[in-house]
Amino acid sequence: MSPVRRRLLLGATTNWLAFATTLLVGFFLTPYLVRTLGDGPYGVWAFVESVLAYFTLFDLGIAACVVRFVARFHATGDRDDLNRLVSTALALFLGLGAMVFALGAGLLPFLVTSIEQAGVPRTEVVGFALLMLANLAVTLPLSVFPSVLDGLERFAAKSLIRIAVLTVRTAGTLMIMEHSPSLLNLGILFTACNLAEHAAFAVLAFRSLPQLRFSWQLVDRATLHRVKGYSLYAFLAMVAGRATVQSGAIIVGALLGAAPVTYFVLASRLAEFAKSLLRTVTNTLTPAVSSLEAAGDLEGIRRMFLRATRWVVYLILPVHLGLIVFGRPFLAVWLNDPAYADRCYPALVILCSTLTLVVAQSVAARVLYGTGRLKWFARAALLEALANVALGLALCPRFGIVGVAIGVAVPNLVMCVWVIGYTARGLGVPLRTYLGEAWLRPMVAAAVPLIVWLLAGWRVDGWGTLALALLAGVVPFAVTVLACEGKLHVKRWPCPIGERRGASQASRAA
Repeated sequence: MSPVRRRLLLGATTNWLAFATTLLVGFFLTPYLVRTLGDGPYGVWAFVESVLAYFTLFDLGIAACVVRFVARFHATGDRDDLNRLVSTALALFLGLGAMVFALGAGLLPFLVTSIEQAGVPRTEVVGFALLMLANLAVTLPLSVFPSVLDGLERFAAKSLIRIAVLTVRTAGTLMIMEHSPSLLNLGILFTACNLAEHAAFAVLAFRSLPQLRFSWQLVDRATLHRVKGYSLYAFLAMVAGRATVQSGAIIVGALLGAAPVTYFVLASRLAEFAKSLLRTVTNTLTPAVSSLEAAGDLEGIRRMFLRATRWVVYLILPVHLGLIVFGRPFLAVWLNDPAYADRCYPALVILCSTLTLVVAQSVAARVLYGTGRLKWFARAALLEALANVALGLALCPRFGIVGVAIGVAVPNLVMCVWVIGYTARGLGVPLRTYLGEAWLRPMVAAAVPLIVWLLAGWRVDGWGTLALALLAGVVPFAVTVLACEGKLHVKRWPCPIGERRGASQASRAA
């Protein structure tokens, strides 16, 4: 295995482990916090987090810009431009952090009046909200350091730091809940852990890049223009993505009422969870693509594009098929209510219909981020968001949450196909080559678990039988993947794509 592939595999694996660990902790910790804090205080926490989520847009795409150009300048050895970039990004983030705190401090005291009936003293609510706001405002300038680490492809060390801090924070949360449960105490703990995490990132960044320097004298107009040119389109893509994810629930709530929102959100969260697990893996591609571009290795980018797509499609296809085949029994077991499953499942199937394409598109998008080709990508993402809202509003009154799900899926399908085609054309990869190299083997392998699941007629009545049913398809799927990729020694196999390609190359050479 080449050093580049080894580095990508390690980074993707550790990134995924850190993300999965965070989700797992949240999955088990949430009901405990609800019981210990109570519905009112936990509602305050959730409300404040929802409000502050919109303030994260003040990132303006600058972090993505830092990742790309740190990777590029590190590959070319241009330390002066690298230091100008990170100094400019830090200066911008300091200003944006101050704006976030000033704007939030003015708005939050008025916004929290709507939750005063939660049973928490107003002073504690406002204090908690302002503390979490300050946490976010400080995180903005400190985010330069994890962005630098991403640009250097130090994903493994960064993920270990995050897992270590998560462990401390979880233990601290349990201690607080057992001895002095309050929102303010939790806010102090989360802020302290956040500062410790970013301090560790800063130390690691300086150790990984000893020439790293921050100085006001390094902030210049040319670098500001460079940051603006990249971060503007990254920011627009980020806004479009946020609107696409959030608009469905808002439309359902506005047109159908509160109860249908629950059914739609449950289906949407399952689909988004599956997408996020693989997107976390593909995020590691951006700095690698930037480094290859800086070296002028277009062929290396092509190979990475095709191989990464093939492997993420291998990973997502059984998840995609499993959600469709076992989505209803999974919802029934998870929610302990078959009625909920019946209401959520149709929307889940529609929202999952583009799941594999979304993950494949994520690889293409990382190539665009790595090469800086974001102008048309951002515009297409905005068009997708607008079409999402328009279709959702048009279909919701007649078809309910199924109509809103269609409004999400159809523009998403068009967007995915366009991004993949746009990226492939930019890299000079023909459609036939893309489908043959990236999709054919995964599609053949995915037929195995689908046949097992459909023919077996599993009756799922709990987590145990659900796990057995899934394993019955996943195990032969894994064996098929190994055989298709030549990892198993077999005499004959119905998927000898690599052999055919090698034979054709040999005949051309002869």
